[in-house]
Amino acid sequence: MDEKKTGTLQFRGGMFGAAIPFLVLFVGIILLALTGRAFPMAFWVPSLAAILAALLLAKKPTQCAEQLVKGMASEMVAIMMMAWFLAGIVAQILKVAGLVNGLIWLCVNANVSPRLFTLLVFILGCTMSTATGTALGTVIALSPIIYPVGAAIGCNGAVLCGAIVSAAYFGDNIAPVSDTTIASAYTQGIDVAAVVRSRLKYALIAAAFAAVLFFITGSGGQVKPYDPAVFGELQPNGLIMLIVPALLIFFMFRGMHLIIALMSSGVLALILALITGLLTPDQILIVNLSNFTVGGVLVDGIMGLVDIAIFAFMLMGLINLLEKSGFFQWLINSLSSMTKTPRSAEITINIINIILNMLTVANTIVIVMLGPLARKTLVQRHHITRDRSANILDATAGAAMCLIPYGFAPMLAFMFAAGSGAAVDFSVVKICLFSYHGWTLMAVMFFASITGWGRTFIPNDKYEAEMLKEEDAQ
Repeated sequence: MDEKKTGTLQFRGGMFGAAIPFLVLFVGIILLALTGRAFPMAFWVPSLAAILAALLLAKKPTQCAEQLVKGMASEMVAIMMMAWFLAGIVAQILKVAGLVNGLIWLCVNANVSPRLFTLLVFILGCTMSTATGTALGTVIALSPIIYPVGAAIGCNGAVLCGAIVSAAYFGDNIAPVSDTTIASAYTQGIDVAAVVRSRLKYALIAAAFAAVLFFITGSGGQVKPYDPAVFGELQPNGLIMLIVPALLIFFMFRGMHLIIALMSSGVLALILALITGLLTPDQILIVNLSNFTVGGVLVDGIMGLVDIAIFAFMLMGLINLLEKSGFFQWLINSLSSMTKTPRSAEITINIINIILNMLTVANTIVIVMLGPLARKTLVQRHHITRDRSANILDATAGAAMCLIPYGFAPMLAFMFAAGSGAAVDFSVVKICLFSYHGWTLMAVMFFASITGWGRTFIPNDKYEAEMLKEEDAQ
């Protein structure tokens, strides 16, 4: 084969050989899920197996190793890890300073039911993600505080985490400032405001169904009740630390870089906790020379996110192999022939969208990657309106990100829950199963594609004028 057609990296067996390492990873994660062992640290083993398979199948193992390292060393990986570690530090400071204790005290005294609490978390998360436009930022801000509070009042832990993940991608889908909203709009050649207005009907209907499900299933979990040995006796002192997450949300709302926002919030949390006496200087760093261990709120905060960071490190290396082998473009080209009618075209774009999200766990990248094909197929070939095409790209991608067990949002929610001190009796897979908005939004988009609900077409005269305008702009 011509190297230009197959990509810069070649595998034995062609594109099937290029896909085998990721299949090894996927099968390994599925097996862990079926046996109830789907935890981020356990994902290291199938990740290493996938890397070994890639090196064995690559025609040039040295080149394969180099591309693995390039994927691991990407700017995206560095930003994610730094943001996660800083988020872990902020979460640990808030936990030690008694914010969780104070919130539990508040919920107990206000007699908030588990069902209502879960529903309110979903609504709060939707509001926050819509205001800030960041899905992972919403999970980072809410999970470490919300989960132990919910667990203490009897919420179903997996459902509660599912509510946070679902809410995160609700806003990621409809927020005007979201990178996915912007990417879906501009790849289809339409204004962001017009796209947001047109997609509300899909998002709100899906969210309404999800809200009902969260309320119905929000209680009845097997999570152990509040343990004073973990968080101390209930008291309101730590509620003053609410200033910190409020400031973090404000920073994100103003569009501040996530790392800057987290660093600023962490510094404020540390100063506030020390001034109020909720944290003592000797709790910041603990070096035990007798057994050579290091701890404290800073170290413990980072260590709580190491599991997901190492998995992400290896996963992004494997994803880079798929890109450099030309697999993504081959997949798009192979399935693009199944687009003879508007219905089949929309269904095909939805399917490719889901597959690419499963392979990349990065919905913005998928939208940018798939955008030109969606525009060519839906807009130019079938004259489907640009807002509809943009909505299919964004909504399906966001829904898929809720439902992938090795996706970063479900894994972050799980890691923060596990590190909160509250009991955890579920895996990442259960979080995905209970991410109701992901399921309902996916169902809404496939219903719309199959039945034609919401599908509109560009009039011929207007379409010709748009094409002429695009040619002039080029």
